[in-house]
Amino acid sequence: MQNARYKAVIFDMDGTITKPVFDFQRIRKEIGLGAGDVAKEIEDMPEAERARAWRIVEEHERDAETNQELQEGAKPLLERCRADNIRVGLITRNVKRSVDSLCSKFGLSFDHVITREFEHIKPHPAPILHMLAPWRIAPVNTIMVGDYIHDIDCGKAAGTTTCFYLNPGCRDFSDHADFTVSSMQELETILWT
Repeated sequence: MQNARYKAVIFDMDGTITKPVFDFQRIRKEIGLGAGDVAKEIEDMPEAERARAWRIVEEHERDAETNQELQEGAKPLLERCRADNIRVGLITRNVKRSVDSLCSKFGLSFDHVITREFEHIKPHPAPILHMLAPWRIAPVNTIMVGDYIHDIDCGKAAGTTTCFYLNPGCRDFSDHADFTVSSMQELETILWT
């Protein structure tokens, strides 16, 4: 039996657990945003504009719920983590309803989920630190896996190992992460040595 390298694995949702479905260019255009961080730009808007912008984002999240597909091998990997007593978390900038839909649709479960409703969102380290505290697991024994720079920056700021999940045709942030994978099978080789 192989030994697990980490005591906790924290995943991003869209583009990591699921195949990427969001068209962020379209979302930015519909809201009227520039090329910056969507969530930050929305939060900097006046209240009335902010409410409208979040409604647009939530419409796209609902569409994603209908069209989402799991990354190949995601469910077996989560099940193997569970069987090996590795804590499994999910930190997403989506709303809780989107996570509930994902879990119901594919029969997934996580030990802890943090969504956009939490006080801080990625890349702030607070979601990871908040998740790890009740588990009594140190960041050094944790790996954060995600497909965007916010996931990597969140993990680094919290003190975890980071793993970038590279999807075909998507922007590459490999240079920022400790590891890069393009499949759940590759991630499995990192998690078990």
